Amino acid sequence: MKGNNMNIIEYDKQKFINNIVTKIQPFEEERKKRLLKLLWWQIVLFLVTYGLGKAVVFFIATYPNISVIFSILAFFSFVAFICNFGIYDKDFKQYLKRKCNTLILKKFNLDTIRGIAFSNDILKKSNLFSTYSYQEPDDIICGCYDDVNYKIAETTLVAKTSKSTVDVFKGVIISFPTNKFFKTETLITSKGDENIRNYQTNSKFAIKLMLFTAFIPAVLMALVFLFFNVKSMLDSGASTESLIMEISSDFDLWIVVTLEIVFSLGVILCFAIPLNRQRKKMQEAKFEDIDFDNRFNVYTKDQVEARYLLTPSFMERLKSVETSFGTKGIKCSFFEDTIMLAIPTNKDLFELGSLYCPIQKSKEIAKTYDQIKSIQNMIKHFKLNERAGL
Repeated sequence: MKGNNMNIIEYDKQKFINNIVTKIQPFEEERKKRLLKLLWWQIVLFLVTYGLGKAVVFFIATYPNISVIFSILAFFSFVAFICNFGIYDKDFKQYLKRKCNTLILKKFNLDTIRGIAFSNDILKKSNLFSTYSYQEPDDIICGCYDDVNYKIAETTLVAKTSKSTVDVFKGVIISFPTNKFFKTETLITSKGDENIRNYQTNSKFAIKLMLFTAFIPAVLMALVFLFFNVKSMLDSGASTESLIMEISSDFDLWIVVTLEIVFSLGVILCFAIPLNRQRKKMQEAKFEDIDFDNRFNVYTKDQVEARYLLTPSFMERLKSVETSFGTKGIKCSFFEDTIMLAIPTNKDLFELGSLYCPIQKSKEIAKTYDQIKSIQNMIKHFKLNERAGL
């Protein structure tokens, strides 16, 4: 039975790929034109870079100032040569996506919407992100599968400071409702993900930075000073009383070291105490699946409900979503009547081809299919549980 299901899935996938390839095959000529244009530009840039490099060598001994100018020009020419590969490829992918996106949307009963997919209140309730200042939405897609409405949004969450901005999250956020209201919150995150649970952005990093740049050096400096002072005085035959008097006489140094240690501890505590309070609100859960336990952290306010939700079947589907999007990071939240997933990635959704691969051999179409199906399989998993009354 399982083998038949796999055959049906593979048949459906191959049918989808063949159908899309047939529809977008006319764009193969456009791909070749763009590739040829890139080739000519790269030849020109290569020759320019080579010529400027020769000029640098030629003028370096007699006219060093001119040589510096040529070296700067050569550098920018080389950078343009390298960047062109990515720029032209991205432009073609965007072109193909604009022209053919409706094919994908129609196949999976999807539609695009404008605006912001998720309110700030919902994102905060999810506990999936650290604090941020504003959203930068990109593509937003909504769909319906098995009578369940869901949203897929490419979003960047940005934290703004007085001097700079930091991307708290950049990737894909997926959300769908369930008929079950979760009693408490349960959160799954990839190991090492610290931008969660509405923590202050990079607060853990700030603690580590303060430890390594101020507190630890101050302590080490005091210990090194003590060691060498004591050693030199003992070697000279000083008594214990004179040793203590000598060390205590370096009053200025001890004041500086003490103030630095106290200041460092104060700053660390300012970050650590709020983090500790937030951490106590949820417990960390462990599971028998060693692979899952090694890859993910699970936080919950109810261990029983967490184990009810995180079945082996769910774990496999979560890992399948992560694999289909080609990332090593994913997080998931169960809150109120909503399930939300966040997948950090710099890749655009639902790409159909690449400038450097013939359309009929494109692997991007299969990836797009796998991405959407992995989301729908996750929805199906909870729908089956709902029908079974679980």
